[in-house]
Amino acid sequence: MYRKAAALFAAGFIVLASGAQASAANTGTATVSIDAAHPGSRLAADAVGLSFEERELGIGNLDASKGNMVQLFRTLGASNVRIGGNTLDRDTLWVPAGQQPPDPKPDWVQDLVTPNDIKRLKGFLDATSWRAEVGINVGRWDPALGRDQARTLQKVLGPKLNSIECGNEPDQWSGKGMAPQGFDYAQYHPRWAACADVVGNGRIAGPDTAGTSSSWAASLAADEGSRMNMLTVHQYASGPDITIDKMLAPGQITSQLGSVASNLAAAKAAGLPMRVDEANSAYSGGVDGVSNVYASALWVVDYGLSMAQAGLEGVNIHGGLGVCNDPIWNGKFQRYTPICASNTAYELAQVYRVMPIYYGIWMARQMGPGRFLPVTVSSQTNLSAYAVAGNDGHTRIALVQKDATTNAPVHVTLSVGKGSGTAKVLHMTGDALSGTATTIQGSTVDGSGRLTPGKPDTARVSKGTLSLDVPSGSATIVTF
Repeated sequence: MYRKAAALFAAGFIVLASGAQASAANTGTATVSIDAAHPGSRLAADAVGLSFEERELGIGNLDASKGNMVQLFRTLGASNVRIGGNTLDRDTLWVPAGQQPPDPKPDWVQDLVTPNDIKRLKGFLDATSWRAEVGINVGRWDPALGRDQARTLQKVLGPKLNSIECGNEPDQWSGKGMAPQGFDYAQYHPRWAACADVVGNGRIAGPDTAGTSSSWAASLAADEGSRMNMLTVHQYASGPDITIDKMLAPGQITSQLGSVASNLAAAKAAGLPMRVDEANSAYSGGVDGVSNVYASALWVVDYGLSMAQAGLEGVNIHGGLGVCNDPIWNGKFQRYTPICASNTAYELAQVYRVMPIYYGIWMARQMGPGRFLPVTVSSQTNLSAYAVAGNDGHTRIALVQKDATTNAPVHVTLSVGKGSGTAKVLHMTGDALSGTATTIQGSTVDGSGRLTPGKPDTARVSKGTLSLDVPSGSATIVTF
């Protein structure tokens, strides 16, 4: 019966997608309807990835021979990791093979990255089947060092190198001592072009601006699109004033979609894919009680799928590999990171645990690759719905219910066209939006980095209709 239903769904009879969202009161029921005839944007296999600071390379992290990080990446499935961040331009110096760092080092240098660090990264990418974007310091530009680093990245990483990123957040350089006050796009463009000249092979991403409101990304796409292979910007849901209610409000995703729209249009006009290659719930390391709790897992499912459905190539969720919730660098805390260490001993051994947002990333990644299909939600609950007709012939529906976990379950009726059969149902749940307990079908990531969800629930599809109770404050994936 399952095979019969799957065939019907693959043929377009039962599909759900496209990020419909209901308003947030709570009547406990929802109706979800699908338009199977109009497939939309692509959900890439690497649509939700990770992002780390450049310093992680220099201090020896992302090492396939140590700890459990390889398994944590494998558990998520092959994707995209971006390596850059504030430490790239602010304090990282490239040291070519056979050379010693200057003595004394310039006052601004805190981290050193060498060809051996890139070789270690290559081993890690090989072990996990991930690909990377890696940054070159342009805020403190040195043509000879930039050329050597570009050549090393290309030679060592080969096809594992998706892009070289020329600098990080150039629209904030003037506030960090790397550019004069009033530094604008016209002054930035020659610096980016100098980096692009030494990269020279078209695998260049940028401009990696601090936010989506800047026009720099659109300008760079228009001026340099022929030399680029990706347009990149950063986006955070909010700053230190973020709350759980604000993060999960229906208008939050709408606002974030609106803020990327102009740059996405510019990328499309230039024939470029676009990634939000650094993203999370709140900038400057996140907010305690918001970024490091279960609510962030629900937010990231909604955020990642909504951005992909809007036409972005993907998003990279930023974090660091220090001790969970502790200061890591420059006074910033480890509150938004998906992966961190329980204490300093585990950090040195590169044995990590996962935060709630990791589970949300895992859930979002179960949806693809494939194509989104339109869906309409009618409900008075805070519910988002997405569905993807997968490349593997299966259709997957994501229902993200963002009300308090203490509310009654929401009775959802899926109007899915035609056909009968059995669907598999997978739940991500937590004890409370403000708590840390998070499970996938009752299971958690173990010490080795593995996640083995319990047996999926099942739901009956009868004459194109499927009904199920979705726990409040949960994410559910229905697979046909």
